[in-house]
Amino acid sequence: MNSAHDNVVWRECRVLSRCLLPLIDQETWRRDRRHDDFRERGLDVPEGERLLGTFAALTMHTVILDAAAAGRPAFLEALHATPLHVIAQTVINRRDYEFLAAAPARAADDTEERDLAVFRLLTYQTGHAAHVFAYLGSQVRATFDTLASRSRTTTATCGDLRQWASQAKLLP
Repeated sequence: MNSAHDNVVWRECRVLSRCLLPLIDQETWRRDRRHDDFRERGLDVPEGERLLGTFAALTMHTVILDAAAAGRPAFLEALHATPLHVIAQTVINRRDYEFLAAAPARAADDTEERDLAVFRLLTYQTGHAAHVFAYLGSQVRATFDTLASRSRTTTATCGDLRQWASQAKLLP
């Protein structure tokens, strides 16, 4: 995949990842529970939500880079055709450090750079930080699974996610 296409796909992964929590929070108890869980783990709520979004974007991007490595197209169309359950399963099937291969060569801004740096640090930490990383992964998986289960279609995709975000006026 060339860098221009990769950059476009990464940006779309970031956009979609920022829509996940507002979509999942249609059931407000989920947000309250997530915030309590962040606090219990010593995470500031905004930082925890940004890290969760970073993990989700890296997971989506990992799936697309895997497709490119297998010789399949790795454009926006491929991302939009990717089933949400495949992304959820990727969290389970990967080692922590494997998500780092999906990180962009250059971050879009300081916040994204910081979130990617924190993600990198969490990937190689032990003890409490390893538990935080595992928690974030479980939340990413549960978020994609929950959104997939809400769908009226048999296999909800990232394209459906984009449509739901658009209908909720969450897209830039």
